[in-house]
Amino acid sequence: MFAVLLPAIATVPAADAALIFHDGYDACWNTAVTRPVFLERVRTSIDGSQGCIAPQSGTEFGITYTTCNVPNGCGAGVPGCPVTLQAGAFSGDLAAGHLVGPGSAADIAVPIDAGFVGSCTLRLTDVVLGYTLDYLMRTDGVDGVYVDDLAAPQVAITQYTSSNNCNSFLASLIASYEPDAVAAAADGAAAQIEPGLREDTLGQSICPLSGP
Repeated sequence: MFAVLLPAIATVPAADAALIFHDGYDACWNTAVTRPVFLERVRTSIDGSQGCIAPQSGTEFGITYTTCNVPNGCGAGVPGCPVTLQAGAFSGDLAAGHLVGPGSAADIAVPIDAGFVGSCTLRLTDVVLGYTLDYLMRTDGVDGVYVDDLAAPQVAITQYTSSNNCNSFLASLIASYEPDAVAAAADGAAAQIEPGLREDTLGQSICPLSGP
């Protein structure tokens, strides 16, 4: 038995080998965290983090413009418009690795410069978010899972209020650009939270799954 098993273990990472030895012997590994603890780690990993809308430029209706060209707006040496995130309690199917959670964002200001046509700021307020996370889980023990990997997080802006102080010449530009600003904010948020989630939540055993 061991003559067959040990060579196989030697070719896999230490965490995988530990799982081979542990799986099936105990209800929970002694290093496991509970379901509530893991879900709170997911929430706190996201809550307070900052996404970024990168500077953009283009031409719309004959108007050449730039947006979010704010020096150091997203940190030292990083231009853009900051997006500060909040996260609520997560829930879902841990065995399948599918989690969802509510959230919001602080007010987002998007400066727009259209040269001689004018400059102004688009503001997105009362921003409501939805987070979707899909983890790769592996069976661990009798009633647990091991958090092996994470697909790219998804962030959706489901509700917001917009306002601006733009002149009438920029009205058509604002109407056209606003959906792009919303999409850029969601994409920037998703890109920002992934590294932290990987650091804070991967490589953990969660057990028991049958508890609250």
